[in-house]
Amino acid sequence: MRCLSLLFLLLLVNVRAADRDLAGRYAGEWKSNGSGGGGAFRMSLDLTPDGAWKWDVTFVYAGAEVKTTPHELKLNQSKLEGSYDFDLQGFSLRSRITGEWNGKAFEGRYETSTTDGSTAVDDGVWNAARAK
Repeated sequence: MRCLSLLFLLLLVNVRAADRDLAGRYAGEWKSNGSGGGGAFRMSLDLTPDGAWKWDVTFVYAGAEVKTTPHELKLNQSKLEGSYDFDLQGFSLRSRITGEWNGKAFEGRYETSTTDGSTAVDDGVWNAARAK
């Protein structure tokens, strides 16, 4: 039983170390499934000393950079899940994104709604590779 516990602990440490390797700056693009819009997408992932993830997200819409207010972020075994708020054309919106690291880049989906979740606004795909 002791060996099994030790093996589990080592496996957990390796998974956390792999997640830690994902810290950094990323750049890519987003594309709407509905409106046909799209543009640049950038994010940074930082691991705090207490082991929590901190992230920042910006994207370009109609030629203008949109800054966001990031909320929760879960990053576990190369799967990313999080949300961020932003203001666009007088509306307060929230995007929820999911994605997965494929060894070269994150690829995923997003869904945008009003911040209270009452009205769906848009959905689409996004990708981001390590920024150079």
